Amino acid sequence: MSAPNTDTSAKTRWGIVWIAIGAGIVCGMQVGKAPPMIGGIRETLGIDLVGAGFYMSIINGLAVAIGIIAGVFADQIGRRRAVTLGLLTIIAGNLTGALADSASVMYASRILEAVGFVSVVTAVPGLLSELVTQKDQRSALSAWSIYMPAGFCVMMAAAPLLASQDDWRLIWWLNGALVALFLMLFLAATRGIGGRPRQARSLSGLRAVASRPGPWLLGLIFMSYTTQWFGVLTWMPTIMEQAGLSTADAGLGVALVVGANMAGCLGSGPLLNFGLARWKIVVACSLTLSVLAFGIYDATLSPTIRLLLAALFSAIGGLIPGAVLAGAPMHSPGAGNIGTTNGVIVQCTNLGSLLGPPAVAWLAVQASGDFGAARWLVLAAGLTGTLLAFTLRRVEQRMQSAATAS
Repeated sequence: MSAPNTDTSAKTRWGIVWIAIGAGIVCGMQVGKAPPMIGGIRETLGIDLVGAGFYMSIINGLAVAIGIIAGVFADQIGRRRAVTLGLLTIIAGNLTGALADSASVMYASRILEAVGFVSVVTAVPGLLSELVTQKDQRSALSAWSIYMPAGFCVMMAAAPLLASQDDWRLIWWLNGALVALFLMLFLAATRGIGGRPRQARSLSGLRAVASRPGPWLLGLIFMSYTTQWFGVLTWMPTIMEQAGLSTADAGLGVALVVGANMAGCLGSGPLLNFGLARWKIVVACSLTLSVLAFGIYDATLSPTIRLLLAALFSAIGGLIPGAVLAGAPMHSPGAGNIGTTNGVIVQCTNLGSLLGPPAVAWLAVQASGDFGAARWLVLAAGLTGTLLAFTLRRVEQRMQSAATAS
C-alpha cells in the first residue's frame, strides 16, 4: 500500500502530490509568520527578548524532542490521518494564539502549532510514496524539500503587508482560516489513500530504523546543512543593517535569499535522476557553502555583493535537502517505516536549526560583535557534512552490492 508504484502503466498523481506538498508549505508559513510580528507580540503580552527567543524556538525544540515519535505515530495510524490531525492542531494553535491574553497562553499556542508541524512533516513523505511511480520518487521527494523555504518566505513577506505589528492577531486568524480551507482541499483530494501501512509495527519498526546507519547519516548531514544555513540566514537582516541597509531593504533582500533556496531544492531531483550520486551532491555543496560564507561575512564587500553571495549560498545549499529527503525510502527498512525514518531526519535537522543561530551569536559576541567570526562555524559544519557524506557513500555502495548479489 505504501510502496512506490512499480507498475509501468501507472502514472504519478502529480496534482495530489502538490496538494500534499502544500500541507508542508502551510506548516512553513507558521514558522514564517512569527519574525515579522514578534515585536507586536512582545509589546501586547509583555514578553521580554529572552521569552521571544524561546517562543521562536519552540517548533525547532519540539521537533528535536518528538520527531522520531511523530514518525512512528504516522506509520501507525496512517499518513493521511496524521496529516489531518496535524493540520487540526495547527488550526487550534492559531485560534489559541489569536485569543491569547498572556505570555503563557501564547507559548501554549506555539506548542500546539509545533505538534501539528511535526506531525505533518514526518507523515507527508510516506504519503508521497503512495502517489508516485518508482521513476518519479526522487523528483517528488526533492520537490517536497521546498516546503520550509516556500512557506517561510511567503508568510514572512506577506505578513507585514497584511497587518501592522499592532494588529498581529489578524495574521493568526488568517492563518487559522487558511489552514482550515486547505484541510478541506486535502481531505477531498486524498480520499482512499494514506491508510495505515500493512507492514507498520511500532516497536519492531523503530528498532529496525534505529539500527540502520542510513537514517542517522541522512539526518546528521541535514543537521550539518541547517547549522550552516540557519546560522547564516537568521542573522542576515542584522548583518545587512550593520552594512548600511534600511530595515525594510534588509528584510526584502533576505526574503529573496530565502526564496533562492527553492531553486536548489527543486534541482536535486533532476541531478539524482541524471545519475549523480547523493554523496557527491552533499560534498560539493557543503564545501561550496563553507567557501561562500567567507564572502558573506566579509565587511569590506558591498551589501549588494554580500546579498548576491548569500543568494548563491542559499540556492546551492538547497540541493542538500532534496538529496537527503530523496534517500529516505532507500534507507527505510520498508515502505511501512518511511514515517519513522523521516522522524529521525526531522529530529536531527531541527537540532541544527536550533543550535546554529545561537552558536553564531555567541561567536559574534566573543568577537566584540563581529559576525565574521561565524565563518569558522560554517566551515566546521561543512567539513562535518563532507565526512558524513563519504561515510554515506560506503553505506550506499554496500546496499547496492547486496541488492545486486540478491
